[in-house]
Amino acid sequence: MDDLIRNLTRLGLTDYEARVYAALVGMGEGTARQIHLAGGVPRPRVYDIAEGLAARGFIAIRQGNPRVYVPADPAVVIRRLSGDLDAAATAALQGLEALSLDARSKNSPIRYVQGEWGIGRHLESLLAGLSRDLAVVCLDYREIGEFARQIADASRDHPVSILLPNGRRGIDRPLGNASLYIPRPFCTFFQEKIFERIYCGLIPVDGSAFQLDYIFIADDRACMIVYRQDGLRNAVVVTLPFITCVQREFVNRMIANADCIGGQKPSGG
Repeated sequence: MDDLIRNLTRLGLTDYEARVYAALVGMGEGTARQIHLAGGVPRPRVYDIAEGLAARGFIAIRQGNPRVYVPADPAVVIRRLSGDLDAAATAALQGLEALSLDARSKNSPIRYVQGEWGIGRHLESLLAGLSRDLAVVCLDYREIGEFARQIADASRDHPVSILLPNGRRGIDRPLGNASLYIPRPFCTFFQEKIFERIYCGLIPVDGSAFQLDYIFIADDRACMIVYRQDGLRNAVVVTLPFITCVQREFVNRMIANADCIGGQKPSGG
């Protein structure tokens, strides 16, 4: 019984909650007095502990004199506890990574990220610190589904603008409340020197081929550029304000001269 109680407390129950639930599972059902005797929980505490477990759906209460308590299926309870534990671990990781991102940005305003896992974690950290709005440049709409959950989550609380320089192609993915834009030509210099050279194909440099996939800009304070070098995906996270502000101004200018094809175009945009 001691090992069982320890394992239940590791999953998030208090010692008394674990003892009440385990006692009920062992008996099938029971009154407060029976739970007290079987689980070693002080009888006055059995009532409030049982009420708390009932509120979480872990036991049912059959009214009468005395009341009878019936445990929920252990598989259901363990699944719920495991899910809560996983959710807490994920939230804690995101919070810690957001703190880590802020700490690193103070010492290193430009960071190199390798691999899909690192890119995903840095994007989560970037969005965890979002306070105003998010702008995304997506070069291939068919691929944006990989970040659909993060974008949709961010769009619940903040404006999200997604610029699609190469148009909306492929299968539609749910992106929450995000607004989608397709840019129109608006400046010959920008169109020829920047847009067509950076956003429309491969960039050869010293025998390597670079291709831009995404730009994520959060609040003008941080920018993550996701790209491929010879087919391998990497990213650069920039918090240097000179770079992030210039990047955001480029994107804002394109959005201001774009056709909104999904969501709502912000007023004055």
